[in-house]
Amino acid sequence: MHSDKILGALLKFCLVILFLKFVIFGAWLKSPTHKGPGYSILKPVGWEVIADATGVPPIFAANEKPNVVMFARPEEISPAGQRFPEGKSLPAGTPVPEATIAVLVVKLANPTWMEDEFPALLDALNKAGYHVFDHGQIKVDNEIFEWVLYNDPTGSLVNLEFYHVNELNKLFKLQYQASPDAFKTYRPIFESTKDTFKFSQRLW
Repeated sequence: MHSDKILGALLKFCLVILFLKFVIFGAWLKSPTHKGPGYSILKPVGWEVIADATGVPPIFAANEKPNVVMFARPEEISPAGQRFPEGKSLPAGTPVPEATIAVLVVKLANPTWMEDEFPALLDALNKAGYHVFDHGQIKVDNEIFEWVLYNDPTGSLVNLEFYHVNELNKLFKLQYQASPDAFKTYRPIFESTKDTFKFSQRLW
């Protein structure tokens, strides 16, 4: 009789453990946090997640494929021949999301100090026909990022980009891109998402 009680108690204990594992694992699967190489960031609610996204150039030379995640609105627009700073372009009429938030991480080919290279980046944008509205510095997770706000030559997309290179020569780029009409609408969502960006403590 005593052994039956012990067996029953053990069975209940095992069921509780299994239930907790199920709940915790289920919560993990639904976690709103995206973890990338060297960082984490909160996913915007209702935005689609695109892994290995394209169209987010690192700007600087790299020896490896960038790691890029993009959060996109389901609405689409069709800009005419959207160009990127390194010269690539999309065919006219190619649908793109109305607004996107992207994070790019890549190890750069050459030692890079962002405060030295950023003026050259601004100059390259101007020479390529991009209109730079504003630029400056801001702290994200207690690290200084250089930022620039500009639109493409066609005026169909507005870009807000943040750049930081760490001590391991890894470039972290945060990008918010939207159509002019949608830029102000989704800007607060980008800002709140940016504020959730955290660097990982581990070296990688």
